[in-house]
Amino acid sequence: MEAIIIEVQSDADIKFWLNLAKKTGTRAKSINTEKLEDARLVDLIEKGMKTQSVSRQSVMDILGQ
Repeated sequence: MEAIIIEVQSDADIKFWLNLAKKTGTRAKSINTEKLEDARLVDLIEKGMKTQSVSRQSVMDILGQ
């Protein structure tokens, strides 16, 4: 299975893309990209708690710096 992410600014754009996916028979859902980034950061932190180290670069990539 593959996925794509389309980042939009308005609720109207979200509705447009979700409706388009529905018309083409594709599964789609709306997610908040900030929550997605937070979840990824939590995952890295949890891995860091179990391993010797997590690279600074991977954390900074998630933070967008």
